[in-house]
Amino acid sequence: MSDWTVRIYFAKTAAASRVSKVQNERLALDWKVIERRTGATLVATQLVRRRTASSALLSAARAVEWIRNMAEEDIQPISVSMHQDGEPEQIPELVTLAEIAVQLGVSRQRVQQLSRQPWFPSPVARTKSGPIYTLADAQQMQREREAKLGRDYTRKQLVDAIKGQE
Repeated sequence: MSDWTVRIYFAKTAAASRVSKVQNERLALDWKVIERRTGATLVATQLVRRRTASSALLSAARAVEWIRNMAEEDIQPISVSMHQDGEPEQIPELVTLAEIAVQLGVSRQRVQQLSRQPWFPSPVARTKSGPIYTLADAQQMQREREAKLGRDYTRKQLVDAIKGQE
C-alpha cells in the first residue's frame, strides 16, 4: 500500500463553499482557498492509502461525486491532480497565448487583447517568448467565455479540439 495525495480544484462558488464546510470523516478532505487574479479557487486535498494509481484515482472520483451530490447543483472540478506521497507533484500541462488562440478559434493578437482583461487567467510563468498558462486555467476560461457567448461545449469536445490542433 502507498499513500497518495489527491487534489481536486473547483472554482470558488457559493455551492462549492457550502460543501467545503461539510465534514465527512470517511473522505477526510482538507479544503484551502487559492486566490488568483481570475478569482478564488477551492482545493480539496485528500490523502488516501491505495495499492495502485488507478485505485487512488477511483477514490478521487468518489470524492468528486460526493462533493457534487452535497452541492445539490452541478459543479464541475476545474482539474484533479494526484501523486504518490513523498514524490514531487507532476507539472501541469502548460500552454502559450498562441495555443490559447487556437483553442478559442481567434487570432493570437485577439488573445493578447483578451489577456489584459481582469477575468483572463494569470500566467504561471513568463519567458522571453511570452507568458505561460496552465491548460486547466485556459480550459476553465474558455468554458466561462463560451457560456457567456451562448455556446456550451463538453470537456471531451474541448480536449478533442486541442488535440486536433497539435
